[in-house]
Parts: sequence; C-alpha cells; structure tokens
Amino acid sequence: MRLTYGVLLATMGFLGAALWAETPPVATAPAAQPFAEEGFKSIFNGKDIDGWVYGTKGNAAKQGVGYQVDASQGIVYSTVKDGGNLYTEKEYANFVLRFDFKLTENANNGIGIRAPLEGDTAYTGMEIQVLDDGGSMYKTLRPEQYHGSIYDVFAAERGHQKPVGEWNSEEITAKGRQVTVKLNGSTIVDANLDDVKDEAKLKKHPGLANVKGHIGFLGHGARVEFKNLRVKELE
Repeated sequence: MRLTYGVLLATMGFLGAALWAETPPVATAPAAQPFAEEGFKSIFNGKDIDGWVYGTKGNAAKQGVGYQVDASQGIVYSTVKDGGNLYTEKEYANFVLRFDFKLTENANNGIGIRAPLEGDTAYTGMEIQVLDDGGSMYKTLRPEQYHGSIYDVFAAERGHQKPVGEWNSEEITAKGRQVTVKLNGSTIVDANLDDVKDEAKLKKHPGLANVKGHIGFLGHGARVEFKNLRVKELE
C-alpha cells in the first residue's frame, strides 16, 4: 500500500511511542551525598569557626590571627605564625572522630581529645600527634612522639602516612578506656588507657583519667590543613 507523507509520519510516531512504552528509560541513581555516614554530624561548617573557641591560658591561647578558614576549599588551617589551640565548644566523652588533614614539610600539630580549655592538652587531656613523620627535624624522636601516637604515652605504628602535600584520612575512636587511631584505613594505635601503670607517667598525664572534654586543634607553628570533620557520639 502506498503511504502518503502524513500517514508515514503518523505511523513512525505510533511505533516510537510503542517502543518507549516497552523500554522505559533507565533511572539514574542520585549522586551520593558526601559524608552521610550514619550517626555522624559535621563539627566544622567549612565557612567559619562557629562552634569553636580558643584555649584560655599559656600555649593553649590564640596565636597571631588564630586559625583561618578558606571557604572556597572548605578547610581550616594554621600557619607558622597563626594558630594556637582551637577547641569545640561542646564536650565529648565517647565518640568516633573522622577528618582529613594535609601537612607541609616538618609540620607539627595535634588533635586534642577529652581536653579542658586551658593548660597543655598533651597532659591535661590527650593529644593525638599530627606530624610530618618524614621531616628532617624529626629523625630522632621517641616512638610515642610520631604521628598518630597518644603523645608521650602510646606509640603509633608508622609507615601509613601519605607524602607531604597529599590529603590523609584519619579516624579517632574514644570509647571508655579504649582509644583507637586509624590512618588511611590502617589501625596505628589500639590502646587501653588502663595499661598505663607507671605512677610517674600517670602523674605527668592526669588527663588520661578524663571521661570527657573538648576536641581541638593543637598548633605548633606550622601550616596544617583540616577538612571534613565529623563526629559520631557513642553511648
């Protein structure tokens, strides 16, 4: 049968509709939301230090202009002249803390946990060391001074840090007397604080007995960048 141009177009339209009905388009899954881990809440908004406070005395106080924020990259950072100790306003007892950090050569900082707002957190609370392990300045440190260590108390396993200038991912878990540190997916500290029996060490580190406190950045005159900070509180 000879089809006119109009009939031909109508026929093609009908066939296209039929094919569409038989083979519906494949649904596209929505893009994954970053850091939507169950139970975790952000503690840094990427824009300013709202929700954070500086330490009040001594080396815990603000240095220079303090910590700065680059909102275009969502980072908070210290510099050689600017930093000090910056703590969460909120206190945490049992928690999982996740974050990313990037070092410069010979960089030195720390993550305070269960810390008060004054004094040297390495002793009045606990300091999880943040350090350029390969830095020329740090070739002769004691084992418990390298990155990830519970400073001066428990040594971390080395060899899991990425080169200077690359982002590292870290997880710190404090649950009762157990403190675990993971760096780039590897467990580098798994310590029971009750294993510290030396009376001199316990006297030097009264913060080991703390059941709660602030989380903080502990600057040591170097540029270190942090981002994607989030916490899950544990029962």
